[in-house]
Order: sequence, then C-alpha cells, then structure tokens
Amino acid sequence: MSTSNRRLPIFRIVTPSFNQAEYLEQTILSVLSQQGRGTEFELQYAVVDGGSTDGSADIIRKYRNELAFWCSEKDRGQSHAINKGFEQVEGDICAYINSDDYYLPDAFRRIVTLRNENPHADLLYGVCRKVDATGQTIGDQISDISSLAEIVDLWNHWLNPNPNRNFIQPEVFWTNRLSERIGRFNESLHYTMDFDYWLRGFDAGMKVARTEVPLAAFRIHAGQKTTARNASILELLGGITPYITSQDARISPDHQRQMRRHSRLTRRVIETAEAPPERRLISLLALAGDEPGLLNSRHYWRQMRRNGKRVFWKRSAA
Repeated sequence: MSTSNRRLPIFRIVTPSFNQAEYLEQTILSVLSQQGRGTEFELQYAVVDGGSTDGSADIIRKYRNELAFWCSEKDRGQSHAINKGFEQVEGDICAYINSDDYYLPDAFRRIVTLRNENPHADLLYGVCRKVDATGQTIGDQISDISSLAEIVDLWNHWLNPNPNRNFIQPEVFWTNRLSERIGRFNESLHYTMDFDYWLRGFDAGMKVARTEVPLAAFRIHAGQKTTARNASILELLGGITPYITSQDARISPDHQRQMRRHSRLTRRVIETAEAPPERRLISLLALAGDEPGLLNSRHYWRQMRRNGKRVFWKRSAA
C-alpha cells in the first residue's frame, strides 16, 4: 500500500478540567495547533469540564467547532472526567492532558514517528519539561522505567529526588489496543490514576518506547492536586502492595523484601510527619529494630539525617 493511501493515525485526546481558566486556553491551543494535523495524523479531542465557575466554559465554547466533544457539568472527579471524555473520542493513539499543562510543538508528529519505529510498543513517551506558574522552565525529566519490577520500586524511580526517574504524565501516550486490554481509569483514585494505569499496563505485558526530546510541559503551581504529597504517596503504596507482598516471578524475592521494608519506612515517616523531630528519630530507630535491613538503606539514612538536623537546629535555637 502506498503512503498516500495509508490511513492516517488518529490521536484520541482528553482534557479534564475544573476551575483552571487561567491556563485552560493554552492547553486547548497546544492540542489544536499541533503541526501535521490533517496531513500526518487526525485528531479527536474532548474537553470535559467539571462545572467550573471561573469562565472555563466560555473558553471551551470558543473552540467547540474543533472539538469532538465538550461539556461543563458536575462529575465525580478527575478519573471520571477522563473516562467520560474517552467514551466520546475514537482513535489509535491516546493521551490525556490536564488543563494546567500543555503540549510542546511537534509532539504529536514525534509520537507518530516513534510509533512507526516501534510497532510493538504500547506506551510511547518522551521528555517532560517542568515549568513554573508563568511557564518558565524549571528543568527536564525523562523516565527510565521499562518493566513491572521498576514501576513498583517507588524508592528508586518515584520518590528518589536525585533525580526522579518516573513518568510525570503529560509526556505519556499509549495505544488504543492497550486501552482495550486494560480498560478504564480507576475512579476510586484521586491522585494516582495515571500510575495505576501504567502499572496495569506493565502487569499486562506492555512494552515501551521513548524519544529523547521534550513533548509536553508540566506546570508546577500552588493549586495543583499533586502538591498533596503524602496523600499521593499513600495511594502509590496501596497500588504496589499486591506486587510486593505476594510471590511474583517478575520481581525477585530480594527486591520484594527490600520494597516491603521501604514501604514500612515511608508509612512510618508519613504517620509521624507532625511529631517533634526527637519523636521521629526514636520512631525510626524502633523501626530499624524491627527491620534491621533498613540499616543498609540510603533511604533510611536520609530520613535519619534529615531529622537529626532538625533536632540540632531546634536545640541550637533554644
């Protein structure tokens, strides 16, 4: 079949939104203005607003003729909005982009190329550019996760600050065949529905492919949901627990034991977050008594150093 007769791939994109009028138009335009639309790919785009009261509906209405679907009505949260949007659009390459983030120029063309070069891959991603509230670049990040054992290791990919090596979200695309295999987003999750989706993909044998160029910008600002860090971490821990507490040939027993220890450590840190630093230190020492393997963990000693410094500063200031 000649290239001229080959059907163009269709992007299936959803934007969930609630009271993000400040950023929403930039998000919409970053989708609609992607180069190659109509010649290298087609687009079905849904914007699902949760009944905003800040003028968001007026912004969406300006672009209604270019949208496959839009609404502004109360929903049951972000995951429900994403699912509702995907019910209204069809295509080959899927993604959702939150209404405070945006795609960078040529992102869709690069994903088409990546898909053509890696026909067996179901997760396609690139570099995510972190920006501040005004759009100024903070830095770039790219994941190196390619297996189930890696995605469940929160401490070496998601919670490790030097550097983080996790997927962020807006730089990630996936095939419709993956959607058909693993289904909808989990509407019981408030923060980590994207992680859960990728986790289920790896559980189903998903292959990944990446490009080393920036595809999307992730905006860091005071109003975003992911600033609720401890609640997000608890959801992450809930997602990985079945994989680290039961036998799984894809994860070595030693790796599972290590992650169970780190899970206990992280839960202890969250449980004692409001306690004085002296009590946190005592709690960490008691935990090491129960889990001696933590004494070989850099994550454990990072917490010990952090709280030791707080004790020192507190006593120096007294």
